[in-house]
Amino acid sequence: MVEHKNGRFQKKKNPYLDRRESKNREIRQALTHKARLKRKYLKELERSGESVPDKEEVHRHRVVREADKGPSFQERQQIAKERKKFLRELREKEKKQRMETVQLKREARDKKKELLSQKTRTGQPLMGPRINNLLEKIQKQYGNDQ
Repeated sequence: MVEHKNGRFQKKKNPYLDRRESKNREIRQALTHKARLKRKYLKELERSGESVPDKEEVHRHRVVREADKGPSFQERQQIAKERKKFLRELREKEKKQRMETVQLKREARDKKKELLSQKTRTGQPLMGPRINNLLEKIQKQYGNDQ
């Protein structure tokens, strides 16, 4: 409850019920407040004897501010398109590198499998390539530890 001007209590409206109306009221109040402050500031400048800026001067500042706006919609769209193209090329490049490494690993596995699957005339596995494989594993393990 808020006390009214003439002493009666008046129920305060809920600002969330009609948000558009309250938002419009807030904007209107802010604009009138800014205009009042500007008018008081200009009067104070006149009273103190300083020069008051002309409307043309103020307009010129506004034009400069408008010129400093950012890129237009088409320019932003072009930038976004270039960025997407760059990212797509980057992804394709990474995918190509991954495929190359997968292919190299597959070839190495196939080569090792071929060496380990060699057989003698009687069908027994050759032990030479198997022992060499174990030796390589041991050397890698000790090479990584040191």
